[in-house]
Amino acid sequence: MKTNFTQSFIITSILLVTSFLLSLKSIAQPDYDFRDPVLISGSDKQLGAVYIFSNVKTGVDARMTISYISPGVVVNELDGASGYPEALQPTLIVEPFTSGYMEMQIEFLYAGTINPFLQTEVPVTCIDVDGVANHDGLGNPVHEFDEIDLSGGYVDYKLTGSELSVTQTGNWFIGKNVAGIDYPGRDTSARQVMFTVVNGNISSCTIRVGVDNQSATQAMRLRSVYFKKFIYSNSLLFKSALLSFNGIQKKGLVALQWKIAQDNNVKMVRIERGNGTSDFTTIGELSVNGTNSQQGNFSFQDNNYFEGNVSYRLKLIYEQGHVKYSNVLRFHSGIAENDFKMYPSVIQNSATIQVKSESTGAAIFQLVDYSGRVVLQKNVMVQEGTNNILLNELATIHTGNYIAFIKVKNKVYNQKIFKQ
Repeated sequence: MKTNFTQSFIITSILLVTSFLLSLKSIAQPDYDFRDPVLISGSDKQLGAVYIFSNVKTGVDARMTISYISPGVVVNELDGASGYPEALQPTLIVEPFTSGYMEMQIEFLYAGTINPFLQTEVPVTCIDVDGVANHDGLGNPVHEFDEIDLSGGYVDYKLTGSELSVTQTGNWFIGKNVAGIDYPGRDTSARQVMFTVVNGNISSCTIRVGVDNQSATQAMRLRSVYFKKFIYSNSLLFKSALLSFNGIQKKGLVALQWKIAQDNNVKMVRIERGNGTSDFTTIGELSVNGTNSQQGNFSFQDNNYFEGNVSYRLKLIYEQGHVKYSNVLRFHSGIAENDFKMYPSVIQNSATIQVKSESTGAAIFQLVDYSGRVVLQKNVMVQEGTNNILLNELATIHTGNYIAFIKVKNKVYNQKIFKQ
């Protein structure tokens, strides 16, 4: 019985992993890359012009149509060179005492075809939605605005210190500058004049980039739409920048590793150790460059031998003073050979798996419901010793009872858990 189950697990795992890797070909890139548009019909930068952006993601093209241009608005550039090459960056010229926009309809297609390609998730961020309080020297302002329709979804932006008014009408999310402070160029340093709209399972969206010119002089404004997510402090969706926190126990010593997301705004990480899960004390700290646009991989080794129980967690201190804690890793000096457990046994959005391995290599984790359906599968790397590995993909798993399996080399372990 054990042999048959192991063979079945291996066959199922190979098929599922193969399917998973194939699906990554279309979703592995985290952001969309809009550059080098090709005009395929209509007149350039005029109403009705249609463009193709090739390979905005692997296997995905984007067809963009200029569906509306307000009277008094001229599209001077469709995709300006300044700013970010991956972003779509129109430049608008707006006549005095004119409020208007350019509307773009974007369709995601299978590369090289006209067939719609349903996207797992589409993030759209409007950056540098700024303005000028006294544009004409007579006290009259210019305010930029953007409107996003992703057929629903959610909006995220900086709540405190924001210089935008962000509202929703139907499926339209509207961000309008209210402060009249100008930020030259196109960049993401001023989060107070940015907002992000996200939705999934869509193949098209509509975006308006606009300017409300209340002044007596013509205004040329640089606009930018970036198809990626950003982290905003003091937002409703503000969450930890920590992507993973894992640890390995070997011969009485514990090595910790963690990864922090790009654009993280983290100032300091403190490593804390405790007995059990309480009374943590700081055993080390690392400074983090919160403006670093790359993901950061960090490690720390506790060279103090221990007996009995020991726990570790990270304290993330953000530039704005926010504090977030990581998941807790637990180790026991007397853990049994080939032991496996997943904790806590009642899980919510994340959990930690603990498994002991005799060598370094790949392990396969599966979460299976009581009907035998695999609801989650993940390849994890283990090293010699006791591994504690964070699973943060559990938010979409429905409430209920499950069995967690892990296969390490030729050994399979399981544990019953409950998803709350």
